[in-house]
Amino acid sequence: MQHKALVVGLSLALASTLALAAPSAVTVNGKTISAQAQEKIIQQIVKNGQKRTPELEMQVRNQLIQKEVLLQEANRQKLANRAEVRDAINNARDSVLINALIADFAKKNPVKDADVKKFYEEQKKAYGDKEYKVSVIAVKTEADAKKVTDALKDGDKFADVAKKYSVDTGTKDKGGQIDNWTSSANFPQLVGLAIRSLDDGDYTEVPVRANGGYYIIRVDDSRKAQLFPTYDKSKDHYRNMLVQTKVQQNIQELFQKANIKVGK
Repeated sequence: MQHKALVVGLSLALASTLALAAPSAVTVNGKTISAQAQEKIIQQIVKNGQKRTPELEMQVRNQLIQKEVLLQEANRQKLANRAEVRDAINNARDSVLINALIADFAKKNPVKDADVKKFYEEQKKAYGDKEYKVSVIAVKTEADAKKVTDALKDGDKFADVAKKYSVDTGTKDKGGQIDNWTSSANFPQLVGLAIRSLDDGDYTEVPVRANGGYYIIRVDDSRKAQLFPTYDKSKDHYRNMLVQTKVQQNIQELFQKANIKVGK
């Protein structure tokens, strides 16, 4: 009995080892799903951080089998002959080609580390060396802005005035208070300039006009900037931004070179 259990155990271990070594080809109604096709998908999944296991190999094989079964049925029903299906296939093909073009351009035109570092420093400078806790009252008209400033001059509390007049639904019920510490760079330019000019506890006695409305801003508190990420943590993000910028520039150049005629 113990010998039999040992043989079974060795068989299971061998099966597991073989499963991890390489998948086997499968046929579906005579159509072969090669071991290479399965292995390619498995390697990509493992590259993305998932551990290779017999269960993973089984999952990949089953997904490919299901895909083949469904494709065969779709072909049997000649769905590719339908106009809407044919159009969708062509659109998908076009998208694949365009994405390949963009990926190829990005590969041939890499962003230099020095450019990423320079861009990071520019963004850090624009963010500023201070962060603020801010309250804001937003109104639509100059007349309403005057009502707000008059009420504040009369001694009404900023929070009460915000609840009464502000049209900013995100802060109105909080007395105008923005919950998080933030940079003045996160506001419209004139609003950011006003924030930087205020001392803690002060508000803009002259409303700031921006984005089609009027803003009365109070700086509740300020501190040395702490939230801007370090270069090591954010360099991939900024590299991607520069890559996207290059791609968009290339697309614009292709547009400009193209002979485009708009028909009547």
